[in-house]
Amino acid sequence: MTRDPAAPIGIFDSGLGGLTVAAAVRKLLPSEQIVYLGDTARVPYGTRSPETVQRFALENARFLRKHNIKLLVAACNTVSSVALETLRQAVPEIPVIGVIHSGVRAAIRSNARSVTVIGTRGTIRSGAYERALKEADPGLQVNAIACPLLVPLAEEGILTGPAVKEILHLYLAPLRETPPDALLPGCTHYPLFRAALQEYLPACTQILDCAGACAGEVQELLAEHGMPAHGTGVGLGLAGGDGRLQGLASGGGQRPGEQSHPDGVPQ
Repeated sequence: MTRDPAAPIGIFDSGLGGLTVAAAVRKLLPSEQIVYLGDTARVPYGTRSPETVQRFALENARFLRKHNIKLLVAACNTVSSVALETLRQAVPEIPVIGVIHSGVRAAIRSNARSVTVIGTRGTIRSGAYERALKEADPGLQVNAIACPLLVPLAEEGILTGPAVKEILHLYLAPLRETPPDALLPGCTHYPLFRAALQEYLPACTQILDCAGACAGEVQELLAEHGMPAHGTGVGLGLAGGDGRLQGLASGGGQRPGEQSHPDGVPQ
């Protein structure tokens, strides 16, 4: 496969959450074309076994490779925690990045001395964030909380209101009494709840922009491999026909006049 600078960046997630990363990449790198795959038929990944997540990740990567992508972003924390090396071995000709490394970078750059990671059961169970954060800063105080019900709410478009407040209280009530310096959203669905999190948590807790940090890593990797696009990007293509993906892209992810192109999802 040729690494044509004009080729698209492939991004996938278990559902809608990875669009937060796609939006951040497009904001930082407007010349880039993106093909996004949201595997909404099999969401959530966070409750699956590592072996199942690896299989899904490989299927998604092989599907996106058909679009002649120059870079692959696993915009799913569960995939990033248990399947990243598997992906790199499966598509050695394509640079592959996840979202955990960039999330850790965002935490370190925040100068926080205490960080709470929230994520799916799979991500938290893997311990990937705790290990990476402690490796980056052994003196950092790290706490991790699984918040599995947030992904189904995000997939249903329920981002504010009483149900969200009840779920946040169920998981995060201790943080109101002992607030961390920073909250690390360890799931790409969770930035969709940013307004609700800001309202619920004390103002002293900084909510890290992990999607923006991931976009910065994409920029660095493209430059390292001599692959940044030039000129005007053709926008965001959606690989998959889920109407919610189409609606989110046309409502906020796409610029006026752009078209998405559903191509089906891997079986």
